Amino acid sequence: MIYDWESQQPYAYWLECVRGLGRKTRWELVETAGSPQAVYEMTGEEWRAVLPEKKAQALERARDECGAKGAEDGYRQFCKGEISYIPHMHPDYPKRLRKIPDPPFGIFLWGKLPGEQVPAVAIIGTRDCSEYGRYMAERAAEELAAKGIGVISGMARGIDGISQRAALRAGGNTYAVLGNGVDICYPPENRGLYEELKRKGGILSEYLPGTGPKAGLFPLRNRIISGLSDLVLIVEAREKSGTLITADMALEQGKEVYAVPGRITDPLSKGCNRLIKQGAGIALSIEEMLEETGILNLRMETDGGGSTEGGKGIESLREMDGKKEQAGIVRYLDFYPKCVEQLQKESGMEYRQMIYELMELCMENKAEQVSAGQYRRRR
Repeated sequence: MIYDWESQQPYAYWLECVRGLGRKTRWELVETAGSPQAVYEMTGEEWRAVLPEKKAQALERARDECGAKGAEDGYRQFCKGEISYIPHMHPDYPKRLRKIPDPPFGIFLWGKLPGEQVPAVAIIGTRDCSEYGRYMAERAAEELAAKGIGVISGMARGIDGISQRAALRAGGNTYAVLGNGVDICYPPENRGLYEELKRKGGILSEYLPGTGPKAGLFPLRNRIISGLSDLVLIVEAREKSGTLITADMALEQGKEVYAVPGRITDPLSKGCNRLIKQGAGIALSIEEMLEETGILNLRMETDGGGSTEGGKGIESLREMDGKKEQAGIVRYLDFYPKCVEQLQKESGMEYRQMIYELMELCMENKAEQVSAGQYRRRR
């Protein structure tokens, strides 16, 4: 349908605010009436002809609350804040979301939207990640940011928040899709990330401001995370993880799904390994993943597509870190513990020099001693 979106905007917002209506009912009403304004102007009898009594009553109450000033006044009051509302008829409504099977009726936004011409990758995973998962999430986000690719995630504990912080540090663009209102920071410990996303990226939700976090809302938001992305990268996931819901939704939407492999005995990698067995791409390197999917060939925006200077800075830092690692014991450390004898055998280093370097790495928080004579790498 083609709308005069400016005139329809207040009525779309009014319809979004009607308590007791789901997004599917909103879509059905607009399709029946022809526009959000036409829904507002329907009679109670017309509502009852297509809806159950409770929903018709909810619409009547919502219209009565508007009073003589109508829906326009309520929308004007909303526009005085910092949150934007972008309904489906708005020209800025993300084109990627128009293509998914169950698109949101509208999006509430604090900050900015992902660029339409900018490739985007969702990085998601478990909340209780390992050091290996943390390292891979940071590395993936940094490399994507360096290439001007946007990072989409859910600002959750663990992999989500880690990847988004890394993208911001690298000067890239990242956007969070919440399972609550955009005016509520959840989880609370991600307050710093939340505030930075409002300034430098964007926070999106299909839920009204003031909507608190509820378990049932998070699986639904996952379709928006995958919908805004060209590819979904899963870093760590248990065998029965909520993260796998996003993978299923991405596949239903026709999106590419990649997973970072891990040890078969590691419960945090069982979900990823299972996905790879079922046909998901295996993320051995970001460069290879992007080449295989052709994302690098997507047309990039000349502005707003990520800082190329920031990208060069990340590459330079990585090169310098790589040179340091080539010369020391750190290159032989893994995220799984290794004994001193194994490290000495692999590196060929003199014992005293190796122990000195291990102690130095532990003090710099680049390594840790997990038990007597057992060391592993930290991020």
